[in-house]
Amino acid sequence: MTKVGTHFVVVTGVTFIVFMTEALIHYNYGITETKRIPFTWANFRIPTGKKLLTMAGIVVVASTLSGWAITKIEQQI
Repeated sequence: MTKVGTHFVVVTGVTFIVFMTEALIHYNYGITETKRIPFTWANFRIPTGKKLLTMAGIVVVASTLSGWAITKIEQQI
């Protein structure tokens, strides 16, 4: 893999991890607000099935676009 290709994979992977963590926090915050329960680790849930796949799909697309944009910007600098 080329240096540019490796860089793209690293940037996209790190972005995916950060965005997915944020998505899970937002998902749980919405649930706790709707149910009027405290936002704590004890109430933290990871969605299953289609909800999780949809969330991960959205995050993959956003992460890939972010990786592509960062790579292109760095090439211009």
